[in-house]
Amino acid sequence: MENIISSVKTFLEDANFKWAICGGCAIDLFIGKITRTHTDVDIFAFWEDRPNIITFMINKGWRVFEACGGGKVLELFDSSKTQMKRNLFCFPSSNTRCALQPTNEKNTYQFSIKANEQVAFDYIEFLFNQKDENYFYYILNDHSIKRSINSAFLIKDGLQYLSPEIVLLYKSTYINSIDASKHEQDFNSSLPHLSIEQKQWLKRSLEICHPDTHEWIPKL
Repeated sequence: MENIISSVKTFLEDANFKWAICGGCAIDLFIGKITRTHTDVDIFAFWEDRPNIITFMINKGWRVFEACGGGKVLELFDSSKTQMKRNLFCFPSSNTRCALQPTNEKNTYQFSIKANEQVAFDYIEFLFNQKDENYFYYILNDHSIKRSINSAFLIKDGLQYLSPEIVLLYKSTYINSIDASKHEQDFNSSLPHLSIEQKQWLKRSLEICHPDTHEWIPKL
């Protein structure tokens, strides 16, 4: 995965949009070592940059797909504003981990990806988020939690990644999912390395988003 992260950095070095590593790979960057296997690379981006990202990836020769729900994806061929506000799956035609099954809808496929570890730089998922001039915003249902832009991102060896407390806040909503063990491992691996302020922010955020008491709250 270290080689893939290095490839991501090189691939996106001329990007005309702000991006950062997120997901489990961001946890590894924060801790300073590989803590588990990863099936893909997640890239954090902002909604206003979505058209630029679509154009950038297409110009790089990659195929770009918009998540449509229910395992379906819509292939995009330009950055038209008519697309829905959904995350993007991107991969070159040479990718063998992703499968596309045509549907009756134009340019729409049933999408699946193999669950084995990603060992080649041939897949990126862009996850979109909101911000204003000073703050990043985490939105969940009727809750809106902010984090200063300066605190939301960290840098290691010139590579920007999403702060672990924000990564874990995203993961906190999936502790009953099929990937629950990965999220739990990321939390347990991060916990000893979090600062007091990071723990306090995550705890307050969990209390707001999960008023019925999240199982991570007592551990913070």
